[in-house]
Amino acid sequence: VYRTEVPRNTEDLKKESNKVAKRNLREGDLVFFTSSRSKNKVAHVGIYLKNGKFIHSSTSKGVIVSNLNENYYTKHWISGGRIR
Repeated sequence: VYRTEVPRNTEDLKKESNKVAKRNLREGDLVFFTSSRSKNKVAHVGIYLKNGKFIHSSTSKGVIVSNLNENYYTKHWISGGRIR
């Protein structure tokens, strides 16, 4: 639809995007998180919607909308990214 090719894995997605601060996120930007096990690597990515909300896939709940201000996501936040 958008004719934009994106990498398949989370680390490459981060490398192929321009860093965006949380306060500057726009709809469609990517949001990157670590996990409890891999604190220095991107372990999870979502797509920013608006008003602090983002969509992502949860292992146990499927595709869900979450809030960036939830404790878990605040703690595991790496950065936002805008695909080049």
